[in-house]
Amino acid sequence: MELDEAKQQTQKQWDGDPCGAVTVKGIEPETLEFYREARRYRYEVYGPWFGEMMRFGEWRGKKVLEIGVGIGSDHFSFANGGASMTALDLSREHLRHTQKHMELEGLRTDPHYGDAEASPFPDDTFDLVYSFGVLHHTPNTEKSIDEVFRVLKPGGTALIGLYHRHSFFFWLAVILYTGILRGGLVTKGYKKLVSEIEFRSPENTAVPLVKMYSRRQVRKLFQRFANLDLKTCHANNGRLTEPLRWLFGGLSEAEFEKRFSRFGWYLIARAQKPR
Repeated sequence: MELDEAKQQTQKQWDGDPCGAVTVKGIEPETLEFYREARRYRYEVYGPWFGEMMRFGEWRGKKVLEIGVGIGSDHFSFANGGASMTALDLSREHLRHTQKHMELEGLRTDPHYGDAEASPFPDDTFDLVYSFGVLHHTPNTEKSIDEVFRVLKPGGTALIGLYHRHSFFFWLAVILYTGILRGGLVTKGYKKLVSEIEFRSPENTAVPLVKMYSRRQVRKLFQRFANLDLKTCHANNGRLTEPLRWLFGGLSEAEFEKRFSRFGWYLIARAQKPR
């Protein structure tokens, strides 16, 4: 499979720094304890809203495709809820980690190396296609959503998380602080500036494509679907929100998230393929 430059950079980024691995400290990599700690951090520290948003346990006995699997945390959560799992990723390291993660937990997946814009699966195959924080990295996101539509069974569900343009994190942390106050827009340019949203180790020189979407743009992406439900979350995003919480009267993290979720970093679309 020949990849264009943007997809090669995506591959370089996550083969070099598999998504989620950096959150685990002081535990031998690729052990059962390593993967369990990655899940704990993801669901208890980084995103306590995951369970409510994703509803992992609703898919018992159903066929689920995850596009972009990281080191397998969400993949495990669907499988642990009884779903039959298939993985699709451009990063062979993601697929290797996810398969090992599942095996250590006594679960299974069907891993496929491939491109979200040219899914290798037949029409009408899956009950759910899930992708979180992935499809904004592919050049033709519209084509990838068309592929999600194609491989879903009639009545099947798409559950897709994309970066949200109108978020506190994008405008305050990325554009205002890093881009303007620290001069990143001048010294690095927009493309490299936003690529650094993604963690990479010093030896990883990848510049992955990063796109953000508004609600209007996501509605257009999902115009072929029915029953589109859009939610935003993760307004409480790291050190950025500490001064904001103080300005708004010392809100707790949970209170801040509840009140300002509209300005969260993730825009999550749940929609059905018409029957």
